[in-house]
Amino acid sequence: MNTADYNIVFITIDSCRYDTYRWADTPLIDSLGGMKPAWTHGTYTVPAHTAFFCGHLPAVLEPSERAAYYTEALGRLFRIQTGRSEEKNTKALLLDGKDIIAGFRKLGYYLLGAGGVTQFNEGSQLRTYPWSDFFYYGPDLDEEPMQERCTQMFPLSHYQTISEALGTHQKWFLFLNCPETHYPYDVGEGFKEEVKPYLSLIRNHLNLREPDLGIPTHISKLLHEMQIEALESVDKNLQLLLQELRARSCRPLLLIICGDHGENFGEPFEGRPRWGHLFPSPEVMKVPLLICTIE
Repeated sequence: MNTADYNIVFITIDSCRYDTYRWADTPLIDSLGGMKPAWTHGTYTVPAHTAFFCGHLPAVLEPSERAAYYTEALGRLFRIQTGRSEEKNTKALLLDGKDIIAGFRKLGYYLLGAGGVTQFNEGSQLRTYPWSDFFYYGPDLDEEPMQERCTQMFPLSHYQTISEALGTHQKWFLFLNCPETHYPYDVGEGFKEEVKPYLSLIRNHLNLREPDLGIPTHISKLLHEMQIEALESVDKNLQLLLQELRARSCRPLLLIICGDHGENFGEPFEGRPRWGHLFPSPEVMKVPLLICTIE
């Protein structure tokens, strides 16, 4: 596969751990081949995406799950050109630039990004890449509040605006970060009544803060169920986006979908129950990954 022959759709499902995909009903993703268990390179959004934009997608380690472009040992989709001798025989698309965004721009691609978590807010590190355009729909804060969100805060709700922005460009790279699976795990339809009394407690103790919260096991399961339902919502709305893109693109699509990192819902790490991410537990580091082409 020559990556340069495709328009690229790169979608990250924020905070989505691998078993969330395993439990979710995702007919679109399954029809495209399903997602493999992979290991990410960062415990939160910024380092994970920094690795992605340097050409390092989550790596598949299980031999039975390996396929071309799913692990760096067998081949990568794209990589930054460094001039090292081993690059002469690589199957990866070599890009000239300090990151793949700059590299695709030099190849004449239109680079469009869209995000909904605060790490993609204007002025943040992940906005310093040379995007042609970027749409941000999340809260104008330093960190997501633990409160209900409206559907307009999710980039997939703006699939028509996003697809129209690609306009008449023949070659384009679309990056889209989905915040539905990020805390507070709602999809604009409100919270489950049973979890409401615990939300402020969880919000104040996420990410390696005091972990002994005394939250009942059934509440932990409900929060995980909310993330599962959020992924199901992503799957449904992703179908609408892909329909628009297939109709608009004059070239086949290369689709990448992955979690940037996972999430702990009270599972123990280093002997204590943990919530959120920012620590290298198996639940945080193991994410779903799909790479496929759509003709």
